[in-house]
Amino acid sequence: MIVVTGTKRSGTSMWMHVLVAAGLPHIGDRFPAGWGELLRDANPDGFYESELMVGINYRTNPHPLTGAYLAPQQTRDYAVKIFIPGLVRSDVAFLDRCIATVRDWRQYVASIRRVGIEPGALPPALDWWCANFGLVRDLAIRGYPAHVLSYDSFLRDPERVAAEVLAWIGRGDPAAAARGVRPERKRDPVPEPDSALSDGIDARHLAVFDELYACIDAGRPLSASFIDHLNAVDRALRPRVLERQAALEAKTVADILGRR
Repeated sequence: MIVVTGTKRSGTSMWMHVLVAAGLPHIGDRFPAGWGELLRDANPDGFYESELMVGINYRTNPHPLTGAYLAPQQTRDYAVKIFIPGLVRSDVAFLDRCIATVRDWRQYVASIRRVGIEPGALPPALDWWCANFGLVRDLAIRGYPAHVLSYDSFLRDPERVAAEVLAWIGRGDPAAAARGVRPERKRDPVPEPDSALSDGIDARHLAVFDELYACIDAGRPLSASFIDHLNAVDRALRPRVLERQAALEAKTVADILGRR
């Protein structure tokens, strides 16, 4: 599979639109059934999402309802969106190529709030960290082919970036792909201080968030010393992550017991 990955609101739908425009077969509906007008307004060009957005593994393959099974050799040329938490749980046999797009954490938080996506276990800034650190870690451990780029770098030069990515994939029409990019769809968030967006994360850790994004945006490799910084920040934030996850699990159990 040609996997498009990232967090929500990071350009994954844009990349799916580009690959479809380039002529690649795909898995996922432009507007899955039952999606409301708010989400259509958030992304008028469509989402191209499927049950595989949570990963391709024993939970989703075979299909839990139809029993249909996807074999790796059947899906080599297919583009599919899988968000980062699903990517790290996906069978590596399906990860032929991975296009990973990362958005600045401030823009991500503002976009999540603007669209009104319900928060999960983690507040948005912490969710951004866990997802993108998880992506870096998964790439380092499993080593599948990946092209990692920033949301902004693609919008700055869509023709060049689309041509580079399609050449790396080995198929697709770059001119048609570039026409599928809609930079005007990007909505710049209303400027807010970091304190209003960071969910109380220490400024020293936010500086590492910024440096990670700057490296990706510039296409710079991550140095060994910077990877040490990433690991240190993750160790510092991990207790807060575990606490939030435990609280959500306890609430879920309480809700289930309360309905009995």
